[in-house]
Amino acid sequence: MSFSLQDTEFIRTQTLRALSSNRAPGLHFAGYFFNITAQRFEIDGVEFTIDPGPHCADANGIVNRAALLYLADIALAGAIRVFVDPNSRTATLMLRVEFTGEPARGRLTASGRGNGFSPVTALPECVAAGRITCEGREVVRMSGTWVAPPAPQGVVVRGARWEGGENGNDWPLLKKNELEAKEKAAMRSVEKALREAQNGDLLGPLCNPRVKRTAQGATGRLAVGMHIGNRVGHVQGGFLLHAALATAEATVPNHPLLTGASAWYISPGLGKVINARSTILQSGRNVAVVRTELFSAGRKLVLEVVSNHAVGARPAHPVGT
Repeated sequence: MSFSLQDTEFIRTQTLRALSSNRAPGLHFAGYFFNITAQRFEIDGVEFTIDPGPHCADANGIVNRAALLYLADIALAGAIRVFVDPNSRTATLMLRVEFTGEPARGRLTASGRGNGFSPVTALPECVAAGRITCEGREVVRMSGTWVAPPAPQGVVVRGARWEGGENGNDWPLLKKNELEAKEKAAMRSVEKALREAQNGDLLGPLCNPRVKRTAQGATGRLAVGMHIGNRVGHVQGGFLLHAALATAEATVPNHPLLTGASAWYISPGLGKVINARSTILQSGRNVAVVRTELFSAGRKLVLEVVSNHAVGARPAHPVGT
C-alpha cells in the first residue's frame, strides 16, 4: 500500500467531508477537498492558500501539478470575481502559466489582481495576473482573461464562502449510505486512486488522463466526475489544463522540463470523458513546443494548448577537471 493507515483514513475523511460540503451552494468538491482558504479577497488583490497533505502531495511533500493549476485558475478567477455580483458565473477565456522550476513543497500561496472589466467588448472581459509561492519561493507565474457569461439554463450560481456565501463545512457530515449516485462515483474514484497511487501521489491516478504514445505524438483520455468538476457541472479549468499538459509531456519525453503553457478555453468540458491529442510543433536539441487539443463528445473542441518543454541544464564541471 502506498499510504499509511493514518493517511488513508485522512483521505477518506477528507473525501466524505468534501462530498458533504459540496451540497451547499457556492464552492465545489475540489475546493473543499483541497481545503482552499481565502486569506484576502479585495478589489486591490486576492490571496488563497492550500496546505499540503497526503490528499494533494506525494511522499516527498511535492504538491501535484493538478492542485497547482487548480489553485492558479481559482486565484485568478477570484481576482476578477471581486468586480462582479457574488452570484454571477465567471468563465476562463485564456490562461497562461510559467513554471520557475522551484519545487512545490510547503504551503501554496496564490496571489492575484484583476484590472476590472473592459467596456470595449459586448461581453466584457477582465484580465488578471498573479503568482504561486511555496515558503517564499516563486513556483508559478500566471495570467489570464475571464468573462461573466449567463449561467447555463436551470443552473443557479451562488458565491463561495469568502464572497459571503454558505460555508459547506458547516453542513452535517454524510454517512456513506446517504450518498447519491454521483457522490458514490466520486468516492469510488478516490478509493481506486488509493490503490493505484505510487510514491503517495493520490492525484496522479485521480486527475491524470490515461496517456498513450502515438506515431504523431500522444493521446489522452480523462475520466470526468464530480472530483474534477465545477459548480455548473463542467470540468474545472485547472484540471483541463493539467490533462493537456500530462498528454503533452508524453509527446516529448526527451524534453522533461515543462517551462510554460498558454491555453485557450473554447467550450465547456462536458460528458463522461475528455479526449486529448498532442502533436509536436518543434523538437530541437534543447527546446520543444507541443500543441494539445482537448475534445468532448462529438469531437467538440474544448481546449487548445501550446506548451514549451526543455532539457535540463548540464551540471557545471568542477574547477580543475
